Amino acid sequence: MSRPPYRDLPNGRAWEHLDPRLGSLALLTPERVAAAARLVRTGRRFGLDLPLDQPSPPFFGREPMRHEVFQILDHVLDDRLDNFYPQGSTQWDSFGHYAHSRDGFFTGRTAEMVRGDAPGIEAWAEVGIAGRGVLLDVARRVDIAGDSAFTITPDLLDETVAAQGVTLEMGDVLCVRTGWLAWYRTLDAGACTSLAERSRTFVNFEIPGVGPGPAVAEWCWDHGVAAIAADNPTVEPMPPGSGARGDFGMDDMVHVRVMVELGIPLGEFFDFDALADDCAADGVYEFFFTSKPLGIPGGIGSPPNAMALK
Repeated sequence: MSRPPYRDLPNGRAWEHLDPRLGSLALLTPERVAAAARLVRTGRRFGLDLPLDQPSPPFFGREPMRHEVFQILDHVLDDRLDNFYPQGSTQWDSFGHYAHSRDGFFTGRTAEMVRGDAPGIEAWAEVGIAGRGVLLDVARRVDIAGDSAFTITPDLLDETVAAQGVTLEMGDVLCVRTGWLAWYRTLDAGACTSLAERSRTFVNFEIPGVGPGPAVAEWCWDHGVAAIAADNPTVEPMPPGSGARGDFGMDDMVHVRVMVELGIPLGEFFDFDALADDCAADGVYEFFFTSKPLGIPGGIGSPPNAMALK
């Protein structure tokens, strides 16, 4: 892919420079994947997905899945999932998840095209997502309240890069630890229920995240980021701008500026806590990242089935 600097992209949009099925995931070339595989030294493995029934209750009006175990033959059991929301737990958002208010979904697709035969999450499942992962453990450097709209700016990302002694490379999968998930795990059942309800209405719903959208888009594009995964529900802070939700231009959200305009997938609810402890212990914040989304034809999202190998 030819990649002009962000400042030369018309309206911050890179569609003409991107694979229409993979977007910026096309940066994960075989050569980069092979180089990332050589980062594995100890064989330590870290699963990055939450259990499928977490968070509980689910956020954003999604409903709990139902798991049933049943007998199909003598001495043979099977099971099934009902009411399964692929974005109910740790997830990738596909390019059909969010749209620009005027220009539509990634590459200009309409909602009708997304519901029709436009490629969905299965395009990523066919090739898998694998490459060099870099953890930016912002929460270990800065005290971030889990119930605040703290914004992790590009300057703070740069400060974390420098403090960790890591360099960013073209095609990295950027893993950002805000500390939100560790905070969420301290809540009792009543607080979790209250938070899930606030996530449905967005009233008094504040979480920390990466922003603001335009600055993060420039930073990610010029660093050659292939995908972003975070340990919070939305990658970006909520509300995404100052004041009430309606005070912010929705087309300047990270979901629009980064995923829609630049084809950089966003991952949410990733569990980086054990990985972060290990990285802090050995001072190594790079690893081999692997993910195999579900092959849901036309899928809007999927559990990532993600691992970090060191």
